[in-house]
Amino acid sequence: MRKQTKQMERLEQIRQHTLQDIERLKEELQAEIEPASATDDDSADVAADIYERGKIISLIKSLETKTHSLEHAIELAAKGMYGICEMCGVRIPPERLEIMPETTVCVNCAGKLEEGIRRRQIQMSDQDDYEDHLSEEGEYDEEDYEDEDEDLEDEDL
Repeated sequence: MRKQTKQMERLEQIRQHTLQDIERLKEELQAEIEPASATDDDSADVAADIYERGKIISLIKSLETKTHSLEHAIELAAKGMYGICEMCGVRIPPERLEIMPETTVCVNCAGKLEEGIRRRQIQMSDQDDYEDHLSEEGEYDEEDYEDEDEDLEDEDL
């Protein structure tokens, strides 16, 4: 029980720190937006500002995802299941938990999940390509698709 409480406290501290980082980034984003709307900078400055805002937004999203993962890990710790892979039941090495305290899967299962995500992205991309080559009647226009393949082959030369 003592170990479980210690794990929950550590996870909660990391969660609080992550929430503070999110707030700091939101304030930074707000500070980026306010001066930009008041001035009329040249296009290079505007592009740099947009890039910087995009980077901050991406960091915020990443930290929000980490927060959700930490909350899930805290729930598992409360049940005494923290540190055990949710997929295969193997004990997650302490080194992995030290580096990624929010993880709930072992390295092997994380790899399988990642592979599944990549496979799904490829399938969706292939489906989009297929749909791009449907005629207005909903029929597959193979000539159009072959022309595109030839264009790609020409680019490889």
